[in-house]
Amino acid sequence: MPGSVERVRRAFAHQAPDRTPLFEIFQPYHPIHWQICGRTVGTDQALCWDAMAEGIAWAELIEAEAQAAFRIARFFGLDMVRLNHATQRDYVRPSKIGDKRWSVNGVEYILNERTSLVTLAHPGGEDAYSRRITEESVLADIEAWDGTVAPQPEPDPVYRRVRELAETEGIEWVYMQEIGVGAGVAFYPPFMLMWMLTEPELYRRWLTMRKTEGLQRTKEAIAQGYSVIAIGGDVSCDKGPFISPALYHEHILPAIREQVKVIHEGGAPAVYTSDGNHWAIKDDLFFNSGIDGYKEVDKRAGMTFERLIAEGIDERICIIGNIDARYTLCQGTSAEVRAEVFSCLKLGQRSPGGHILHASHSVHEDVKAENYLAMVNAYREYFGMQPLGS
Repeated sequence: MPGSVERVRRAFAHQAPDRTPLFEIFQPYHPIHWQICGRTVGTDQALCWDAMAEGIAWAELIEAEAQAAFRIARFFGLDMVRLNHATQRDYVRPSKIGDKRWSVNGVEYILNERTSLVTLAHPGGEDAYSRRITEESVLADIEAWDGTVAPQPEPDPVYRRVRELAETEGIEWVYMQEIGVGAGVAFYPPFMLMWMLTEPELYRRWLTMRKTEGLQRTKEAIAQGYSVIAIGGDVSCDKGPFISPALYHEHILPAIREQVKVIHEGGAPAVYTSDGNHWAIKDDLFFNSGIDGYKEVDKRAGMTFERLIAEGIDERICIIGNIDARYTLCQGTSAEVRAEVFSCLKLGQRSPGGHILHASHSVHEDVKAENYLAMVNAYREYFGMQPLGS
């Protein structure tokens, strides 16, 4: 029987696999881990932050993170895996300042009781992410850049350990890595969006800096064994692209095409990753970019499987989705989840470009654990497999 590697390879090669491959991204510390892996410093963020404050060894954190990632991917029977980045060896330890409260570099964090995640205590204040990047700091980075990028030859330690654990048990997964080249315009600070219009040469210098780093990281990732590379970054919202189609064509498309070329030269498929409604840039994003796959297929923003088929996108692109992670997996019933999975799989099997089942984004903090369990069990039922845990 074909294994995961062959199953995914056939999906990207526009050939019918024995069954639709299964892929997922799990929010670190999501409670879905608890019933599978237990509550550890690798699965419970409050426990982790307490342990970091108390001086836990970095190697112990890495082992816990790797065990959680391995066990959840094995439990759900994934074919393709994308791992979260490991805790940095030189991370800044938090200080415990109260019950479920911590401080890092003078910034206060609390445990969000609804999501069980550690978040900023004052997310709209000066500590907000959007206020951490200033025009002055970006200008300084551009001026200081000498055109080179320091190599990072060592694989991510969680990735390395998960591969060891999988190989020990005879499991062969396809590993995806996500690497950008500065094309995720949804994350641009406002001044950079203005640069595209008023300071295009300055913007190009910044984009070249980001692209140079991203292309090198792309080559390193393929050399380390990542066999699928996800690229792009968010470019659209529900109403359409964050920038005009003309600016996308002028600035973003060439960077994407250059990265796709590097990925293909390394023998890997390139997967575009972006939420939002992309119909205004359909030709450039799907047909002119050279990509092989598309994930974060945002059906609530209008990127429905039916329209992807109607527009001919499914004939050339492997669709990685499209179970609704805005409503169905967050608020729907098990019956609604099952119906959507069956419909999605039927549409996917009609698609000559290939299909890999995946939530429309990830198992994020608002996804109910029981609904994702229902999703995978519906997938298994569709293909005549035993339910999870049986």
